[in-house]
Amino acid sequence: MTAELVETGGGEIAVAVDLPPLILDLTRAWLWSFDSVNTRQAYERNIRRWFDFCAETGLDPLEARKPHGDVFARWYAENAPRPPAPKTVAQLLAAVSSWYEYLHETDAIDANRFKKVKRPKIPRKHSETVALTKSEAQDVLREADRDHGREQLRTSAVIRVLLQVGLRVSEVVDAQIEDLGFARGYRTLRVMAKGAKPLVRRLPVETVYALDLYLAERARREGVEMKDLTGPIFVTGPGRPWPRTKAWEMVRRIAKQAGIQSKVGPHTLRHTYASLALDGGASPRQVQLDLNHEDLATTEIYWQARDRLEKDTSQLVASQLE
Repeated sequence: MTAELVETGGGEIAVAVDLPPLILDLTRAWLWSFDSVNTRQAYERNIRRWFDFCAETGLDPLEARKPHGDVFARWYAENAPRPPAPKTVAQLLAAVSSWYEYLHETDAIDANRFKKVKRPKIPRKHSETVALTKSEAQDVLREADRDHGREQLRTSAVIRVLLQVGLRVSEVVDAQIEDLGFARGYRTLRVMAKGAKPLVRRLPVETVYALDLYLAERARREGVEMKDLTGPIFVTGPGRPWPRTKAWEMVRRIAKQAGIQSKVGPHTLRHTYASLALDGGASPRQVQLDLNHEDLATTEIYWQARDRLEKDTSQLVASQLE
């Protein structure tokens, strides 16, 4: 087997199997057909896993059939660091099928035989992510505000943007100084939401205060006026863009310091935003718009993920049997 490199928006992927130059070029085009960098990176990782499987089993990807896809799903589940969630496996298979569909649509292959590979069933209204309670969310904010180290102000600002505005972590780390603005007397933040859609969000006073403290300190370090700052809002100590992986690590650390035992990530804070907004009287439609959900059913999932624990009728039944 020879190694080729396929350049993508997310970097490079090592192809562990021999593929004709035309297929390599089409793979590049397929990856670039997705607007979102995050989507390109996710599909890049998943197609790499498929190529790894093909290399390990001696399979020519262009000769793959439905049974190979079925075996691949089991191979991935058994070789993953931890048992993957059904949704993860389904997304993996969907990515590979998308690649074959692109090759078919460009007449590189005669059919997408991967299309009928059996995928795990994902309940429409199911989510593994559970929102924090109001008390837990308050604990996270307090812990962020008293974080230690030179990046304490950044921690406080990021946690508030995630929790009080409900943005995706990619939207936060990609936000630029020039995206901060004013509209009708409100401080705003313009983000590029999922699907390459521009979205302008109003910032709460508490979030603005934390942001201003952080940006004032950042300007002092860089030796410029706050109005002269440029580039990403959130940066590393040396002033480089702050990686999304570091944001994940920070959120998990703060949640742990706040005494929350369950696994918490940036998306947990987004779920919490939706849950608290609905609990506070916001309409599902308004929360849907704030979170840039295409389907209202997605917004309902965020609420029900926590509600199904609070409203579980097991306690009602058990109390009647005492």
